[in-house]
Amino acid sequence: MRENILARLSIVAAIGAGMGFLVGSRMVKTYDWRSEWLIPASLPLVYEAMTSREALRQWWASMELVEYDEGDEIRVGSEVSFRVHQAPRVAHLAPPFNIHCVYTDVEPQRRLRQVVTGDLSGVLETLFREDAEESGTRVRFNWYVRVTNPILNALGYVAEPVYRHSHDTVMQEGERGLGEYCARRSGK
Repeated sequence: MRENILARLSIVAAIGAGMGFLVGSRMVKTYDWRSEWLIPASLPLVYEAMTSREALRQWWASMELVEYDEGDEIRVGSEVSFRVHQAPRVAHLAPPFNIHCVYTDVEPQRRLRQVVTGDLSGVLETLFREDAEESGTRVRFNWYVRVTNPILNALGYVAEPVYRHSHDTVMQEGERGLGEYCARRSGK
């Protein structure tokens, strides 16, 4: 009888552990967001502006560069840290969040891949292509990240539209800033 009870308790515990794993794994909210920019400038100029720490400081205020390794040019192994200022109209009470990026793959003028840690954790891939039809360069960002703060992660289930709007606002600011930077550099 006692062995029967122990066997049943073991089965219940195993089922409970399995359910806990399934529910727990669903508690991590991931974001798979894409943004695409059209910058009216040549691919070499756009790429240079996105892979130069000094240039990044000039055109994207919301992505405040706070720490980096030596050298200006971003390449495989480069590390860059940002303090990301969220959209003030949407998240005016939220403090900036910090991300640390390590560039794991760089194909000049084609692709950048970064592992992101900090308040966000995941991967960012940036793709570049010339768009002759639109006389410019298309830049596509593929974010696959999660929020590492457990409270903000849980809030993501109800506040995702706010997170999305803040993300979109920061990205729109970047597109506008990069376009203006490239126009100044090309003398337009």
